[in-house]
Amino acid sequence: MKVFIIGLGMIGGSLAKTLRNSNFADEILGFDKATENTAFCLENNLIDRSVSIVEGAKEADIILLATPVDSIMELIPQLLDQLEEQVVIDMGSTKKEISKLAATHPKGCNFVAAHPMAGIENSGPTAALEQLFTDKVAIICNPENNARMPLNLAKLFFKSLKMKLIFMDAEEHDRDLAYLSHLSHILSFSLALTAYNVEDKERNIFNLAGGGFASTVRLAGSSAAMWNPVFLQNKTNMLEALELYISNLNLFREHIKNENKEGLNQLMNKSNAIYKIINQSI
Repeated sequence: MKVFIIGLGMIGGSLAKTLRNSNFADEILGFDKATENTAFCLENNLIDRSVSIVEGAKEADIILLATPVDSIMELIPQLLDQLEEQVVIDMGSTKKEISKLAATHPKGCNFVAAHPMAGIENSGPTAALEQLFTDKVAIICNPENNARMPLNLAKLFFKSLKMKLIFMDAEEHDRDLAYLSHLSHILSFSLALTAYNVEDKERNIFNLAGGGFASTVRLAGSSAAMWNPVFLQNKTNMLEALELYISNLNLFREHIKNENKEGLNQLMNKSNAIYKIINQSI
């Protein structure tokens, strides 16, 4: 089994690290536009060889797309045009537009639209973790669009990462992830910006930022190159989620302004109950 990873950042690097020790791949090929990422992966034995996209697509049995979602959209037709029996699996955080594009191609049944629900805020292969995917959920969207062999191979691949598999409609995926993942990144970015605008002295931020603030802004360290296209590809759902969040913020604002203790208690007690449900599922 020869695996070709396009995009050697944190996700691509973690895939390489995990595959190296899973006995799933006999050889791991890699490509990244950033030469320093490729050099790091070669020096640290994450990949066996660096190849061009054209070379890797011809040689590999499985092609993994671990790039930002806008790059995935560019790569899909280029790769599918070259396919014979190879399987292409993407790792993108949005699925609707990606699935729609693949479905229009004659060889689209060899493309598996997937989303491993694993990640950290740090970027680049230096942040790669071998256990990143263990016991996490991998989503495969619209499996009815796949031929049997590509789908079965994708299942085996995620099993080798020790992930739990679920299947979803691509539109449902993007709607749910807007609230459960994408929105949290925007909130983290916004909170970091808000605090920085007020606390313009770096010393105050360092000394006064407590554990609650640090945990809430953790995602503000995420890569703009990765998340910018996610927000734009999932625009409709993101705007809906933001409107709802802003309306809840306004409720807190009004209750604080009017010194409405009962209103504040109701909002926080309801949040406590929801938190318990979410915390049980994590």
